[in-house]
Amino acid sequence: MSQSTDKSLPSLVQKLAHLPFRKASTDETAAQLGLITLETDLTIETELRHFIGDSIGTKIGRGQKPTILHSRIACDDEVTSENLTAMIDRFDESLALFPPGYRFDVVGYGCTSASLLIGEKAVQNLIKSNISVKHVTTPLTGVRRALRAIRAKQIGYLAPYISEISSQMCALLKDEDGLHIAAAATFGEGRDSIVGCIHPESILDAIDAIVAQASTRLDAIFISCTSLKCATIIHAAEAKHGIPIISSNSAIAWDMARLASLDVPGARKGRLFNQYG
Repeated sequence: MSQSTDKSLPSLVQKLAHLPFRKASTDETAAQLGLITLETDLTIETELRHFIGDSIGTKIGRGQKPTILHSRIACDDEVTSENLTAMIDRFDESLALFPPGYRFDVVGYGCTSASLLIGEKAVQNLIKSNISVKHVTTPLTGVRRALRAIRAKQIGYLAPYISEISSQMCALLKDEDGLHIAAAATFGEGRDSIVGCIHPESILDAIDAIVAQASTRLDAIFISCTSLKCATIIHAAEAKHGIPIISSNSAIAWDMARLASLDVPGARKGRLFNQYG
């Protein structure tokens, strides 16, 4: 089959007008958010948009919805302390995939357990040394701030992973934040790709079990892991048990919104979004 050509195209291109334009000023630009997502995570990107995708800027990008850019970081599917801490050498490559010279208002690193093992300050320094960003947060940073904001003291803890990491997490919350872990449980699953497929109804059942297990009334429950799909069940769990339910994804989204001065519609997102402490 012969290919037809439009001989008028070159002359049309030569006649294309060059129209003027201007770049948007900083005051006209929406809040610029970035998210570093684990290679194996099936959940956090969708849930971040659930929690704050409909928010509106009040100081930065007043009246505009935020821009959210994502980059993946290489990681192993098997969740171990060694595999999580190995990510410390992979930040440079991940951050280099963001647009060159881009300036962020807030960047979140989407791994709760690695934030614990690498260290929140170390994560912040790694990110700030590679890109231009005002604020850096993690799910662990977000949940610690969130639990302070709601003045929780007696908490329940749910995680999918091995007891070693969970024990370190609970010890941090106890020793550095003065929290009492009144009940704790894990699904005992070591593969992130499987964790991302755990049914939300199983998470609801686990919340029921933690409340029943606690020897005292809980002030809140923290569900640790960005791969766990909690966004659709937080409202129902809170209505049933009358306490705040905070997931890794709701915590990092809340903290990113707070740092970017976003006004977040709070309907069915959890009690946390009524707090901006």
